[in-house]
Amino acid sequence: MHGWERFLEDQSKITRFIVNSYLKNRLVHAYILEGAKGIGKLSFAKNFAKMLLCESDDRICGSCRSCQLIESEKHVNVYMIRPEGNSIKKEQIQALQAEFSKKAAENAPKVYIIEDAEKMSVSAANSLLKFLEEPMKNTYALLLTENKEMLLPTIRSRAVVLTFTPMSREKLIEQYKSVGIHQYASILASLTQSLNEGIRWSESEQFSSVVSLVLKTEECLLKMKMDPSIILIQNPEIFKNREFQLLYLNLLIIYYKDVLKIKLGKNDDLSFEAYKTSLCESSEVNTISDCLRKIQIILDTEKRLRANANVVLCFDQLFLRMKGGIEGCNMP
Repeated sequence: MHGWERFLEDQSKITRFIVNSYLKNRLVHAYILEGAKGIGKLSFAKNFAKMLLCESDDRICGSCRSCQLIESEKHVNVYMIRPEGNSIKKEQIQALQAEFSKKAAENAPKVYIIEDAEKMSVSAANSLLKFLEEPMKNTYALLLTENKEMLLPTIRSRAVVLTFTPMSREKLIEQYKSVGIHQYASILASLTQSLNEGIRWSESEQFSSVVSLVLKTEECLLKMKMDPSIILIQNPEIFKNREFQLLYLNLLIIYYKDVLKIKLGKNDDLSFEAYKTSLCESSEVNTISDCLRKIQIILDTEKRLRANANVVLCFDQLFLRMKGGIEGCNMP
């Protein structure tokens, strides 16, 4: 079907499944789109809505009024829900139900798209469950998530799961290099599945600074008699920004995964390839257990940050816990 070409190359299986279901009039009322951040779940969901609501016989034209309104998230029959703060609240689901109840008599298809569906509060998820148990005619739910296991089992059981296939690192690296990004291509390929997001990061003045902070953190832990918390004091502009806080933690995880690869003798697929000297020095001091412990500590910190814990306290405790397994980095 016209309009699905860009998805057929990377997500052929789920694209063919949806198109065939539509052509055979076998669409179900709810789908879970599961895949990594930036992989294209939202674009796929919008395309699903365009398939149902496009005004052209060509299906999907992309240029008619309906297609343009869907793309700009202004179509009256396509309802978008995103987290407000750190969660999706019960009131948001109730507003969706009220809106669609007003249109119950309409024949036109109605689609609601819930981004980061795993962030629904318990009460929101229960409200949605009631909605799914008694679906309205010609109404379709698309729940977008990075991990379907974080959704209620009762919600999963009432939807068809479409799992997106990650793009290979090799292909992502090639794409970055084709647009002139070389130094950070392998890091970006591990950071996000979205080429546009990766390009945005690479063009950010702070990105190289955050990469340097990751290396500086490990240097503090391994070599210098210096508390890594000094990094907080020296770089306040970065640690005041939630986006860069999370970027820093994600890059730390990628770094220690590289150290693990070296420990296991897998030296040919490193994200921090350009900083291999630092990686090798880290691998000489860190055991496999050290790397795994640090990755878990970083994941714990990320979880606390997303729960709105105190930023300075989060990072102070991060560095204190990371220092615990390495000698020679005593508090000054």
